[in-house]
Amino acid sequence: MSPSTAVRPKVLVVGWDGVRDDVLRELRPSTIASIADNGRWWSTTQPDVDVAPTKTAVGWSSMLSGVWPDTHQVLSNEGEHHLFHRTPDMLTRAFCADPSIRTYGAASALIFGSEYGPGPLLGAGVRTLTWFDRREYPRGFADSDQLVIDDAERRLGEEDHDFSFVYFGETDSAAHDHGVGDEYFAAIGRQDERLARMVRAIESRPTFAEESWLVILTTDHGHLDGGGHGGGSWQERQTYVVAGFLGEAPTATTWADQAENIDIAPTAWAHLGVEPDRRWPCHGHSLLTH
Repeated sequence: MSPSTAVRPKVLVVGWDGVRDDVLRELRPSTIASIADNGRWWSTTQPDVDVAPTKTAVGWSSMLSGVWPDTHQVLSNEGEHHLFHRTPDMLTRAFCADPSIRTYGAASALIFGSEYGPGPLLGAGVRTLTWFDRREYPRGFADSDQLVIDDAERRLGEEDHDFSFVYFGETDSAAHDHGVGDEYFAAIGRQDERLARMVRAIESRPTFAEESWLVILTTDHGHLDGGGHGGGSWQERQTYVVAGFLGEAPTATTWADQAENIDIAPTAWAHLGVEPDRRWPCHGHSLLTH
């Protein structure tokens, strides 16, 4: 890369549904551990259950918007009144701030690509959206996650997206069906391999040396030991944020000491160099400075 060539910032946010931080730290899968070694791994906790019920739609709404439920008003997985349209997802906000930013999303949970519950949580600013209806597959997320990773691996390796969000749900299903045990641990391992496939695809890009890739991983809630969530126990409220750069980090990068899940959106915007419309609130803060 010549000195005159500008390095283009890229962000990939990966969601693993229902993955407990304590379990993930104990297992320490190789790909997520490698990303943390080049960045930071924060243990985070969802607010008390009277503020943020540990439901899937609630956790992802907070992460995507950068505000807590007292602002976006998504309080369950149902389709009750909410204000998420006033706090759009982080990809849509980035696109609206700078239409040259190419956005991509891939998922199979109903809330992301359909009108189920408070959905769709991924708005019109997600210019390329691949969504599979997991209800159409015999094993649900165990099948549809395979389609998601096939799509993400190809697009991240061959296409030119600047801001991407890719979601996997098999871990949540495994915990619901079998509790926090061997099946759950195996599902985490499969999701780490899917992460590895995306990393390999990115690093094999012909333009990788001219790009600065920030990868962020998180979850929406934890699980009881026997499986299930929605309450206010520590097991259900524990979450995490892992962030790191592929390749060399930008010069003088400094990570924050503390993190919350609502910090992911402003962290991505900071790396991309966009300033979203101030009419849309954000309560989080960037986790990096450089």
